Amino acid sequence: MNFITSSLLLVALVVAGPSIASDTITLDTEFPLNPPQENNKGPYVRETHGIWEVRCVKIDEKENCTLYQLLKDKNDISVAEINIEVLPEGSQASAGITVITPLGTLLTAQLGWSIDANKVRKYSFSWCEQSGCIARFGLTNEDVLSMKKGASGKVSVVSISNPEEPFELTLSLNGFTSAWNSVTPN
Repeated sequence: MNFITSSLLLVALVVAGPSIASDTITLDTEFPLNPPQENNKGPYVRETHGIWEVRCVKIDEKENCTLYQLLKDKNDISVAEINIEVLPEGSQASAGITVITPLGTLLTAQLGWSIDANKVRKYSFSWCEQSGCIARFGLTNEDVLSMKKGASGKVSVVSISNPEEPFELTLSLNGFTSAWNSVTPN
């Protein structure tokens, strides 16, 4: 079970909490679990555009959504995840991106990011946890426009076990524009 699946399962269990018989739940007094409000809805896939999923959480009638893509290597093995948050107008960036790569990523080599034949940009990793290593960065309006017009992108990751051979993951832009247009800024 990968991190996203286990996280979604955990959230689903927490959200489903009130429907479970009250005698089966023991609240920890030191770390109490606040039962979810009835008007909150845990993570769900609202729609799919090409390979992009629009994943949402509904809290008090407000829906917060992000664009999601799972990146696989040439052997069809899941390697990295990308979440894109549409930012409000007037923000320093138009989108916030979170990329999660496997543990064992060579952090000093940084994450490589390019769209079509554009120059590869490098972004630092912020931290690692059980789910993997996380790089977070922003995209300008011009960057988003290049993704809307582009065919594909590349995400480059370097493994500590084989630093001489970085591996490139293909970022599909199929459906990106319609997914982007379906999400309102958070």
